[in-house]
Amino acid sequence: MSPRIIRTLAISAMVATGGSSLSQDMSSEASDPAVHLRALESMNNAASSKLTDALQHEQALRKFVADQDLTDACSNATSSESHDMAMSFDQALQIAIQHEQAAPSGHDTQATPGEIKAYTTLAQSTWDKLQSTMANVEHLSDCLHSQNKFNDYLDWNSGQAQANHQAMLKRNAEASKEAMAKKKSNEELQAEQYKAWQAAQKKQHEKFLQQSWTKYKFDRNTDLKAYKYRTKYGPNSYYNTYAGQMYGGGRYYGGYGGYGY
Repeated sequence: MSPRIIRTLAISAMVATGGSSLSQDMSSEASDPAVHLRALESMNNAASSKLTDALQHEQALRKFVADQDLTDACSNATSSESHDMAMSFDQALQIAIQHEQAAPSGHDTQATPGEIKAYTTLAQSTWDKLQSTMANVEHLSDCLHSQNKFNDYLDWNSGQAQANHQAMLKRNAEASKEAMAKKKSNEELQAEQYKAWQAAQKKQHEKFLQQSWTKYKFDRNTDLKAYKYRTKYGPNSYYNTYAGQMYGGGRYYGGYGGYGY
């Protein structure tokens, strides 16, 4: 059989582990509900990742077929779950359970029948989509082989990958440039804000200094007034002595409290 692109999508780890033990009467039930649930989670995650790759391959094949006007020739490459690497959901789940029992992927948790049922529905839906997409990739690849166009497709796909890579680099460069411009803009805005804050702080400092000067001036004036008052009217001051001795009836005027007679 000629090589097919579908082989790049094979779940080799599952198949290798399953080996010849796979059989039609294989049971997909695990004795431990927690193991069963974790196996379903691992299976759904793995199948989802493979489904993304398979869908990208199918999209590329269909685009090339359309560009080469081979749509009619490849019209029989319709959706089907029949392909060389096909595996039933029960088979895949049993292998996932065996993997989980050999190498647990998480801590022991409680698993209810409702949780297992819901996750089974989700995992089976993902698995069925994966099988259908893998079948489409295989059938489209077979069609291109029959038209001697498969090598052309590989060259075309490589060119597409290069173009996509260059486009990605350009987008990243533009995004980086925008990010740098935004960063610069933010830095300039922060600088302006800091400058405004510094100006406000300076004004506040000047205002505080003016208030300090006013307080200092008021305190000095008050101290000066007090000093002058004490000097003028305090003990041993000129007026105190004058009043006490000359008008207070001191020893010079007979001690009558006024002018002496």
